[in-house]
Amino acid sequence: MIYETLSSEYVFQFEASVKASLKNTWKYVSDTERANQFLGQPVMEYKDFPLPKGGSKKEGLQTNTGFTFRFEEQPSEWVEEKFYQIVRDYTQGPFKRLIHRLELTQVDEEYVRIKNTMRVILRWKILAPINLLKFHFDIIPRYRNYQLAVASHTANDYNIGITEIVKKIKPEEHNALLHKFSLISHNELLCDLIASFILKSQDLDLMRIRPYRLAVIWHEEKREVLEFFLRGTKEGFFDMNWDVLCPSCRGAKSSSHSLSEMKKKVHCSSCNVDYEADFDKSVELTFTPNASLRKVFGGVYCASGPGSTPHLKAQVRVLPNQTEEFEYILLAGVYRIYSQQSKAVLEITSEISGQTIDTLHYNGIESQKISILPGKKKFLLSNSDLTEEITVKLEHATWLENIVTASEVTAMHEFRELFSSQVLRPGEEIGIKNLTILFTDLKGSTEFYNTRGDAFAYKAVSSHFDILIQNISKYDGAIVKTIGDAIMGIFLLPVNAVLYAIQVQKEIKELNEKEYGENVIILKVGIHSGPVLAVNQNEKLDYFGKTVNLAARVEGKCKGGDIVITSTLYENEAVKELIEKEKIKMEIFESNLKGFEESSELVRLILSEQ
Repeated sequence: MIYETLSSEYVFQFEASVKASLKNTWKYVSDTERANQFLGQPVMEYKDFPLPKGGSKKEGLQTNTGFTFRFEEQPSEWVEEKFYQIVRDYTQGPFKRLIHRLELTQVDEEYVRIKNTMRVILRWKILAPINLLKFHFDIIPRYRNYQLAVASHTANDYNIGITEIVKKIKPEEHNALLHKFSLISHNELLCDLIASFILKSQDLDLMRIRPYRLAVIWHEEKREVLEFFLRGTKEGFFDMNWDVLCPSCRGAKSSSHSLSEMKKKVHCSSCNVDYEADFDKSVELTFTPNASLRKVFGGVYCASGPGSTPHLKAQVRVLPNQTEEFEYILLAGVYRIYSQQSKAVLEITSEISGQTIDTLHYNGIESQKISILPGKKKFLLSNSDLTEEITVKLEHATWLENIVTASEVTAMHEFRELFSSQVLRPGEEIGIKNLTILFTDLKGSTEFYNTRGDAFAYKAVSSHFDILIQNISKYDGAIVKTIGDAIMGIFLLPVNAVLYAIQVQKEIKELNEKEYGENVIILKVGIHSGPVLAVNQNEKLDYFGKTVNLAARVEGKCKGGDIVITSTLYENEAVKELIEKEKIKMEIFESNLKGFEESSELVRLILSEQ
């Protein structure tokens, strides 16, 4: 949306050419919260006020240079890698309006031009000379220096750590952290990376540390970095946060240090939507340094810049009874055009088999699904409302990458060992869309105790448990509970459950041959995957539902020494490839399982004759 230039405005323009890619330049300059904090701007306080037709308006408060600024922040506008515009209308303070528009232009293969336009309407003209001097000799030079720095900063996909605090780190501070971290990890390089990160990073990089993203940037193993922060939390070096992410803006609208404090139902005031916690997707585990390592101060420095919502490729305001347009290159994938002031959604699948359509229309009235060829497109956005403006968004419909979800971390053996007290509040149920459940049991265990005697049986059963426990973390699984001589295990990936089952059957066979010379221990394993409910059972995190019941019944169909899986699990591509690669013998059969009306198709994996 273009604002008409007024005679009372002061207009400041400045440019910079940087030797960097357009992609990296955009990531750097569009991260307005990072820029404002780095430039020394004070923290802002925001309140969201719901709008009757959807969405919300933001009102902000900031104290700076002795003045109190109150303002309404209009929805920011941008098109990725082209421009952004932030508009604030002030009700208190020396300004009436401030508009900051930034535009990027690819000059050649090496250089990008950054053009800034700041337009200011003053409330008190008597202060004009002071404000003009501040813009010319303070604000503009700081912005220019920040933007020029893009050429000298190493870019990464998440902008983490690309700016650092201006502070000289003393060697003794760094060495003290290295000593602490040596207690939880023998990876000296990783300890050094995390120590430097803690000491040098801006607060916004430390408020919610995402281990997997650090692993990607540092080229370290994801699981090792996550385990570092888990062990560090147990030692008191870090605090864990369970963040419930909004499905629209992806922001953490609810956060707690314990699962028992986590709210299942959450409201996002920015988007004006209600949603529920989802272990697979919206519940994320992040970490913050404990105050004993470094005090981290929170706060918001910019609430609506494009850098905080990278999944939104464009956001445009459309006035009543008006049309706006922009161009954008769609890559292969799924996109959505929508407005929170309308229920209409234009869902776009960009694929090679799609139609040749170069212009896309969104009117906010009709929902539509289309398949089109990837490439440069023109978007026409119409607002048929005669009184209210709308904000239209172009969303790349992918979820956040490289985050630690609750469903993943709670399925880790190490997590459950370190944090057995991390449970949901009593009576709370959180859905998980897909989890692999594994049950084991010993064949003829009652007869085994009667014929072999308690002492012999106890030793043999203990040896069998050692094998089950020692292998579970190797395959990214966890033991939920033991039930007599049986265990219930969980895995995020079905193929890991099958690999685990194969390995423990192999080791138990070796144990029988070496220790007893006969098949003393005969293990049965059943596996199924599907949706489950995470619950608090006897102050432990447990799982219930049809999937769990079915997995338990499947184990009962084992003969011993084999593995029985459901046809659902067998249809998993990775599982099927594993069975074919290892040339495992199969027996497909139908069986009636207790508690289930219809017969189930099962697959027996025959590893050896028992």
